[in-house]
Amino acid sequence: MLATIQFDSIKTRLIIIITVCLSGMLVLVGNQIYNTDRLINLNSQSKQLLNLSHELLQLRRHEKDFLLRRDPQYVDKFRIRADVFSQQITQLNPIFAKLGDTNTLFDELSVSFTQYRTQFLSLVSLQTQIGLDENSGFQGRFRQATHRLEEQLQRFNQIDLQVLMLQMRRSEKDFLLRKKLVYVERETLFYQQLSLAITQSNQLNVQQQQALLDIYQQSFLQLVTAYQTIGLDHTLGLQGQFREQAHALESQLTRVSNKLAVLISFAEKRVERISLLIMTITTLVLIIILIKSYITFQRAFLNFVMFFYRCKREYQHMDGKKLGFSEFKYLATIANEMIDARCGIERQLHEAHRHIAELEKMNGDSAKAQ
Repeated sequence: MLATIQFDSIKTRLIIIITVCLSGMLVLVGNQIYNTDRLINLNSQSKQLLNLSHELLQLRRHEKDFLLRRDPQYVDKFRIRADVFSQQITQLNPIFAKLGDTNTLFDELSVSFTQYRTQFLSLVSLQTQIGLDENSGFQGRFRQATHRLEEQLQRFNQIDLQVLMLQMRRSEKDFLLRKKLVYVERETLFYQQLSLAITQSNQLNVQQQQALLDIYQQSFLQLVTAYQTIGLDHTLGLQGQFREQAHALESQLTRVSNKLAVLISFAEKRVERISLLIMTITTLVLIIILIKSYITFQRAFLNFVMFFYRCKREYQHMDGKKLGFSEFKYLATIANEMIDARCGIERQLHEAHRHIAELEKMNGDSAKAQ
């Protein structure tokens, strides 16, 4: 079938031009569809990352609300947000697995979040042991013991012991307010003095007072140990650990987001480059075909003009190989056949004239002879 196709015909050239245009458009549209779909996916992932950042801000908000107010409702809100955050990470993980080294960043993000949540919930558990208010946990125990001991000292009018008790309580309050270990040392010193004073007193309830004082001191030291584990400021203990983990989580989210932004930018530039390349190639092919067609048409047209000009003076065949387009070659064949036919007619007329002349001559000779 290919052997029967005439690639030098005007019809074929037009078909080629149309085919090149359509092919270029199809390739361009296909490229746009493919890369647009990829860009949509990348932008969707970017939006989900933005949602993750929002969820992390909400987690930090509930975390700080709990640390400030000691209200369990913020722990419940934290757990709900943490579950949402974890689900979003799970949904994004298969997508980011296709993005090369970004998957490593995403694994680090998952690990950091797990550690952050675990550390915060450990802090909540420890804070619950300390006491969410003054009447619960270690705070409630040593507060009750303190009040009972104060009642004992007031009942027996032990002024000197009450003074030591007030100094011990003052150091306790200073520690709870400022979280400085120097106040624990002061409190321990006043505890020892008060314990010695109780032992040396002649009251009948010495053992009961000493037992209450020991309960108070034991509860206070447990509270101090718990606060040391939590962290005496925001850079120490569990507070410092989950704070660092939260900052690492924020940093990793930023890194993943930046990596994704680079991928989106690269994909957009890739679409532009490929589209420009397709349009350039299509345009160049069309220009080459059009220039070649124009040159061929102009050459054929000039050959026909020269042919008709020469036909005025002499009969001359047209060389079809010089015309380019098959349609012009066909016209040249017809023109050559017309020339051959006219030449044949003229030869016949010439023969007829010659024959008539001979007959006339023969008739003239016959008349003379008679």
